Amino acid sequence: MAVNQEPHIHELVVCANIFVRKDDQYLLLRRSSEKKFAPNVVHPIGGKLDPNENPYLGAQRELLEEAGIKVSNMKLEAVILELSPHKKEMDNNWLIFHFSADYDSGELITTDEGEFVWLKADDIIKQDLFPSVRQIIENILNPDDGTIFATFEYNGDGKIIEATKRINGCSV
Repeated sequence: MAVNQEPHIHELVVCANIFVRKDDQYLLLRRSSEKKFAPNVVHPIGGKLDPNENPYLGAQRELLEEAGIKVSNMKLEAVILELSPHKKEMDNNWLIFHFSADYDSGELITTDEGEFVWLKADDIIKQDLFPSVRQIIENILNPDDGTIFATFEYNGDGKIIEATKRINGCSV
């Protein structure tokens, strides 16, 4: 049977996020307390891709829309497949592209998504992070690591099922 025909159609929400570097800090977003999923959690800036949008350009668009800034030197840090992360709200799996980049230009704007925070790498690790980001944050913050490919399956409580966790890396 051909791909993208029943029963092999992928039901994915596709997202792209950026960890923005400036000097020795990263610009991240502390999600609004009004968010249904993961309120107050620290997360890179980004969001869902538009139809037919590639992750690289989508990450840049999301950053400009949400934060009002532009970046340079983008690098793909991680590709994450989240299986059933939002069982209570939706059945879709999520495919997430995480990039790092250097701040280039622009002034931060306000957003309904939450509050922007500048954090040093050591402080990021101490934050309340999305479960999948928590699993790979040290790889993302290490410039010598290659791209991480990971699959995380979630239980009904929003926790990663350790038995199904898979993390693979490509060298630089």
